[in-house]
Amino acid sequence: MRDERFMKIAILGGTGHIGKGFALRWGSLHDIIIGSRNAERASSAAKEYRGRLEDLGKKGSFEGVDNKTAAQMADVVLLAIKYRHVSSVIENITPVLKDQIVVSVVVPMEKDSCYIIPDARHMEVDVRDSAYNAEYFCYTQPAGGSAAEEIAKFLPQNIRLVSGFHNVPAKHLEDLSLALDYDIAICGNDMASKEVVCKLTEDIPNLRPLDAGPLQASSMIESLTPLLINIAARNNMDDVGVKFI
Repeated sequence: MRDERFMKIAILGGTGHIGKGFALRWGSLHDIIIGSRNAERASSAAKEYRGRLEDLGKKGSFEGVDNKTAAQMADVVLLAIKYRHVSSVIENITPVLKDQIVVSVVVPMEKDSCYIIPDARHMEVDVRDSAYNAEYFCYTQPAGGSAAEEIAKFLPQNIRLVSGFHNVPAKHLEDLSLALDYDIAICGNDMASKEVVCKLTEDIPNLRPLDAGPLQASSMIESLTPLLINIAARNNMDDVGVKFI
């Protein structure tokens, strides 16, 4: 039986911003295994994260290896990767999956653009000349319904999948000087594995885990991420998260 007070957590994509944040926040409480397609890069990141905690007078347990080795060593495997890499990463780690809990923070989204027309009722101009192009992020819903549901199809049937942490601002997560105050919606079909993820959520002060339903509800949570990014960018706000009140 796993000791949920002290777990081995593999963060695949652990060299990226969101992966870095989770590594730093959990590093003094759990064994963190940084996974990457490039083992040397993962090892370098592990050394960096260890140094970050040491600068704060804390001890952290970090190791950097390739994705497959990281998954093999872990109790919990966090997928902090881009949607386009999902199938190749799952194919790579499937041979070493036994009873690990897999957590998806994957959001399928891409940049798009739109034309914004100013109010020209009182302007003697052609509105087409006044239009300007603005980029925004949109949720690209997979054919399977959500990234989490597609990942579930790739995984062996005995592996439990939980989705969550989609709406945590990466910059705030990796800035240990900031106190976080967000709600974390967690989806999954297995209550025991959801409880494990809830406890990991509570290991990060001021994060509140909330049961958002079965895995099929993941698309609603995933789609909030591009919305939050767009709101922050267009309204000169700092990274925006979610709080249910």
